[in-house]
Amino acid sequence: MNAQGLTMFDFHDKNVIVTGGSRGIGAATVRLFSKLGANVAFNYNKNYRKADELAKACALHDGEVFFEECDVSDYFEVRHFVSKVIDRYKRIHVLVNNAGVWEYGKIEEMTVDDWRKTMQINLDSVFYFTHLIVKHMKEQKIKGSIIHISSTAGQRGEALHSHYAASKGAIISFTKSLATELGPAGIRVNSVAPGWVNTDMSAESLRSEGKQILAQIPLGYIAQAEDIAGPVVFLASDLAQAITGEILNVNGGNVLCG
Repeated sequence: MNAQGLTMFDFHDKNVIVTGGSRGIGAATVRLFSKLGANVAFNYNKNYRKADELAKACALHDGEVFFEECDVSDYFEVRHFVSKVIDRYKRIHVLVNNAGVWEYGKIEEMTVDDWRKTMQINLDSVFYFTHLIVKHMKEQKIKGSIIHISSTAGQRGEALHSHYAASKGAIISFTKSLATELGPAGIRVNSVAPGWVNTDMSAESLRSEGKQILAQIPLGYIAQAEDIAGPVVFLASDLAQAITGEILNVNGGNVLCG
């Protein structure tokens, strides 16, 4: 990559929020932004140890990493977290809505609480953070970037995970709607849609069905969390300054969307 390209991946003057940043795709995204010089704030829900380990691992990078406990399904906790991050960094340039759950559920056995839990964590949290950060970006006249983590399930559905697929499909529509709405303010909104990714969330399925899953992926490769973090950073960078409303699929060719 030439010098101009390297400059476009320089985030030394940028402040980033990553939701659900203590593990999996979120942690990989925190690490990469930090390595590229950004100050990164992320939340964790229960596992302080994982969050602290991540912050310490990023300590050698130029950017500061700040983390705090926050239940993303609770608007008041989200508002408190966002307010604290803004007080700390003054200006937020990038928001990555990553927090999510993926749980099994036959539709006839799924409870109202099961449905609501998935929607509150996967979808409501995206609205909460986006609502607050867009208000901040507009007030500060920041030409920012918002990236939602959706899923291939949001495009083709997923049997026995209909609540998850519904939440991710909604995120895709939310992305496209906001791209049009916020483009005139210079705020870009995109989504990265992973397929199978080797994380704690999918570990059990990959152990029991790994061969069958791999056989369905043309590249013959199950993505690592870092393979999702790269496209997120690309969409946040100046290299993507003309891209908004895009759903960037990262699935090894398993789901091809026209």
